[in-house]
Order: sequence, then C-alpha cells, then structure tokens
Amino acid sequence: MNRHWTSINRKSDDGLMAKYAPTDPRALRFRKALRHFPSGVSVVTVVDGDGNVHGMTASSFASVSLDPPLCAVSVNKPGRMHELLHGTDGHYGLSILGQDQGGIADFYARQPWSVALDVAMDWSHGCPTIGGALAWFVCHKWATYDGGDHTIFVGESLDYGSTEREDLLPLVWHKSEYHDLGDQLARPGRTLRSPG
Repeated sequence: MNRHWTSINRKSDDGLMAKYAPTDPRALRFRKALRHFPSGVSVVTVVDGDGNVHGMTASSFASVSLDPPLCAVSVNKPGRMHELLHGTDGHYGLSILGQDQGGIADFYARQPWSVALDVAMDWSHGCPTIGGALAWFVCHKWATYDGGDHTIFVGESLDYGSTEREDLLPLVWHKSEYHDLGDQLARPGRTLRSPG
C-alpha cells in the first residue's frame, strides 16, 4: 500500500471495504488544484456473479475515440468496483447523469460499489445503465492501463443513446458540490441558442 494513503474501513452488506484517502501534502495540494476543473457526473454499473447490479460514481469519464467508439473511466485500485471490472465478462455501463439525478450520484458516491434496489435501470446486451440518464453507453472492455493508484478502463461502446428531453441539463461537479450548467456565454460571431 502507498504509504501516503490512509485506509478508512467501512462496513458494507458484503463485508468490510476499504476506502483510501491521501495524506501526503503534495497529493492533497494536487487534489485541491483539480477541484477547480468542473466535470460532468457519471456512474459505472456492472453485474456481479450473483446477478446483482453494483455502481460507482465517477467524474473521470472521458471520450477517447470515434472510430472505434471508445470511452474511458478511471477507477481507484483498492476497491470493490475495481475488482468487479477486472472480473467482469467484459461488459459494463457508463451513464452521464442529468441535473435531477444528484441523489443517485450521492448514493453511489457515499455507498461505493453498493447494490441499489430502488434505482431504475435500463438494460442492453445484458448490461445495466441508469434509467433516465442524460446519456448512456454499454461498453465492452477494450483495454486497461495502469494509472498510478488508479486503473484506466477503456471500453468500446456496443450500444449508446441519449435523452430526447431538450430541457434536461447535465449534473455538474465543481469544488466538491453539484451545480447546474448555468447560462450560455456570448461569443463573437455566434448566436445564443434559445433555452430548451
């Protein structure tokens, strides 16, 4: 274990899980700087060997390629979701949450890798994604890369889609708080789009 991280033991339904928090001053300063970068909020979902759906909130979602259609998510190594993604048959879901889904993001952030029986799921290729999400991707594990204390999982999107609701905006994460998207800013030579 990295000596600059502290293990925080938390009890879950399937035993003791560990969550790791940085203690090294440089890591803390780096994390503080990263908090200034706003991001969307996504949830990774995967089915375990017993057919239970597990999820984890992540702000590290990124598009990688259009051909083939690839996207990536970075997952902390000492954790249940990391184990599940490594042990999966290769399929997992990525859902980009809308601004009305902060409760789902909170659940999977505070109860990491937990099973949520009351969260609606959509299914494709035998893989769950969050119901009502702004956009969703069913991925097949395409490659994994070492990323220090994380593993970067790159997935090829086998199926994907997005909401038809024009009024639904993304949930935004900035400085450890949720925000809405805010007003569109004027740009020279560009016309502001009308709301909705």
